[in-house]
Amino acid sequence: MFRSRPFMASVMASARTNLKRTANRFPSRFQYTPSRHYASYRRFDNSPTPSITLTNFLYNRNNIYLGLGLVAVYVYNLDEAPFTHRSRFIWIPYWLERKIGDYSYQQILYQYQNDIVPSSDPLYGRIRTIMNRLLTSAINYSDNEKQREHLKSLDWTIHVIKVDPNKVPPNAFILPNGKIFIFSSILPICHDDNGLATVLSHELSHQLAHHTLEQLSSQPFYIMLSAILYSLTGTAGLNDLLILGMLQMPASREMESEADHIGCELLARLCYDVQEAVKFWGRMSDFEARMNGSGRQALLQEFFSTHPATGKRIHDIQGWLPELEHIKESLGCYQYGMGDFNRLKTEFFGKK
Repeated sequence: MFRSRPFMASVMASARTNLKRTANRFPSRFQYTPSRHYASYRRFDNSPTPSITLTNFLYNRNNIYLGLGLVAVYVYNLDEAPFTHRSRFIWIPYWLERKIGDYSYQQILYQYQNDIVPSSDPLYGRIRTIMNRLLTSAINYSDNEKQREHLKSLDWTIHVIKVDPNKVPPNAFILPNGKIFIFSSILPICHDDNGLATVLSHELSHQLAHHTLEQLSSQPFYIMLSAILYSLTGTAGLNDLLILGMLQMPASREMESEADHIGCELLARLCYDVQEAVKFWGRMSDFEARMNGSGRQALLQEFFSTHPATGKRIHDIQGWLPELEHIKESLGCYQYGMGDFNRLKTEFFGKK
């Protein structure tokens, strides 16, 4: 998911009612909702000056105990992301992630039940081939046995959604329960199987890194921080805006960049030409240029965007190329050719 996801929206809606959401005009990289988020200011009421002071708050014994307890919980629930080995906080159990996927799957099927392309379409075969290879790569190179068993246990299913490209922006995502959705509006930008592999590797990487759980795990702390800031300042709008722009959106962009990195590594381990990922994002950039504004408005969009700017993504991938080429050389990609690696795949579809 290159943009905010629908199953996340449904789960996190109640937790984020105190935060003013904003909307970008267009979700340049694949999002579940058709809009981005702009900053929106709330009017400040003439609230009385809060009686609590910063000094009293910090030196209150109960608050000190609470803070120490939160630190202990945070340290205990630190988790390491695959491939990148980034430390992050996850306290929600993995089984709940799959339940979220099941719930979202039913909602999406109901919404697009009349727009699903029949499974006899040749596109499904292309997607299955790519996904089988990506999943095989993810399992073979994962050092987490629990992760490997999790991937094998999912009922992987593909759905291609036929949409009007003038009404529905490019979109693709994989739910935590293994359900894959590709909107027809993304296919012209994918251009070929290399572009499809770029999209699918990125979306699979979100699930490998359990970014859904990471986002959900952070929500109570954002709410708590908002409440603390309100007790100190007596205002809500500015505090919520700062949390959104300084904490939530940067964290989301970091996860997107991490998914880019993991996805590119999966491609390299399958001997794909990772330069094709750069070309894909170049086509996405051209599409965005036709759809989005520029100048100050673009800067504001980036500050409150869940995703990095496309130009930054291209720059990042180009910076990873030496590392990715080294992976390909170590696997003998240039010695044996990609044809041999096409056979290194396991069948994950049609298990029922």
